[in-house]
Amino acid sequence: MDRNSKIVFTEHAAYQIIERNISKKQIIYAISKPDKIISQSNQKFQAVKLTKKGNKKYLLIVIYSITNSTKKVITAFLTTKIKKYLK
Repeated sequence: MDRNSKIVFTEHAAYQIIERNISKKQIIYAISKPDKIISQSNQKFQAVKLTKKGNKKYLLIVIYSITNSTKKVITAFLTTKIKKYLK
């Protein structure tokens, strides 16, 4: 990730990560060092990062947009559908 990039969270994202028990640190790491980036549109992306909770593997999916040098987190969620996102 570009050192000059700034990461901000929408109100929706801030609420969802609390509800889903995902830390901001995990989200920043997923955006900084993703296993895969999926382009959704011209300025909207999915950062996909393999993670573990206990003995179970999950993917952390972070949806964000880029405007100038700011990455705005829209939402984030965990899924066990690893093959769907990491093919």
